Amino acid sequence: MSGLKRKEEEIGLVELDAEKEDDGRKERSASKRAKDQKTKAERMALAAMIAGGLLLIFLGTIVFQIPLITVGCVVVIEAVIASALNNSPFWLHIAIMTLQVIMGFFLKQILFLILAAAYYFLLLLSVKLLEVEG
Repeated sequence: MSGLKRKEEEIGLVELDAEKEDDGRKERSASKRAKDQKTKAERMALAAMIAGGLLLIFLGTIVFQIPLITVGCVVVIEAVIASALNNSPFWLHIAIMTLQVIMGFFLKQILFLILAAAYYFLLLLSVKLLEVEG
């Protein structure tokens, strides 16, 4: 702290304690905003995971006439693979999504497995969003 500020405080022109209190309030306000943003990001990621899974289940059973248990297993497998390979290189995720599309071609369910690959990508984005430090 400079000597001039100390003299101003002695005379009564400036209150240094008030400045310290203002700095403390600003720090608390900034930490509260960061915590609120992190909570919002967590909610958005969770909502994306749930909505994507429900949409894939709905489309698989209603539109593509695939049994519910099969579609549910695909959704769970996608989630497990996305969480297990979270910190893997990007090329590996591209390879997995490509393999899904190739499997869809051979199983004659290409559109469903393209949607499953899109859900896998959504899961990866959601997990990365959850990892971001607030």
